[in-house]
Amino acid sequence: MSSSSTLVNASSKATPSAGPSLMAQMALRDISVLFRTPWIIISRSLAFIIQLFVFAALISQLVNVPGLDFFQYYAVGSVVGTVGSIAFIIGYDIFEEAEEGVLDYLLTLPVSRRQFIIGRALGGAVRAMVYATPMFVIVAVLERFTNPLSLAVAFFDLFLLAFGITGLSITMAVSVRSANRFDVVLALTELAIARASTALYPIAYMPVYVAALAPFSPVSFAADSARAALVGSSLDLLSLAGLVAFVVIFLGLGAAFYFRKLEGGVYA
Repeated sequence: MSSSSTLVNASSKATPSAGPSLMAQMALRDISVLFRTPWIIISRSLAFIIQLFVFAALISQLVNVPGLDFFQYYAVGSVVGTVGSIAFIIGYDIFEEAEEGVLDYLLTLPVSRRQFIIGRALGGAVRAMVYATPMFVIVAVLERFTNPLSLAVAFFDLFLLAFGITGLSITMAVSVRSANRFDVVLALTELAIARASTALYPIAYMPVYVAALAPFSPVSFAADSARAALVGSSLDLLSLAGLVAFVVIFLGLGAAFYFRKLEGGVYA
């Protein structure tokens, strides 16, 4: 496995004082993994293009909600949903590492727990942002979002979402041992978080059972905060606070579960 050799080389060159350097290497490794699986990039790029230029363009001609530009609403939400989807992929990487014995090797790295988990989560978040940034630029150009501060806030919202989703994905990867069960659980979680949210549809037009859950989705927090910044040039402090809480909770849980499983010998 090419990712294994990367870690082998990293640890063989590391010294006890190379913690920050190793954290950066782990983040870069996770970023490079995405580009070694081009089918993921291609499939999600095609999905985004179809969503934006086919579905959103067509359905916006049929939807007539006073005060709502549905194409604009859907365009911003598509980018947010894509970031969340890509960030989930790190869970598959970590589960594969566990099955192939790479995690045993990770225990030999001279890096603290905090640096290790931040490095993994940072790598997952950054690669999601690297992938989604061109989509963000396309939407900004189409909708003429030109306020630098608004763009920066929206971009920060996307990064927070990616960072939190990686923590959630890591938590699930070390909590489910069956490969088939893990695939199903992660896919259903991704579907629930993305679809039961305000990313693509206003909450007022959702079924009751979906509308009851949508306000608590991290994707809703990110979508609402990004729209407030881009469209209204304002800060949605409640959504931003919910997003930060999501990041803190699942980054902490991911770290705790990850190292408890590793040190307990579950993957030996």
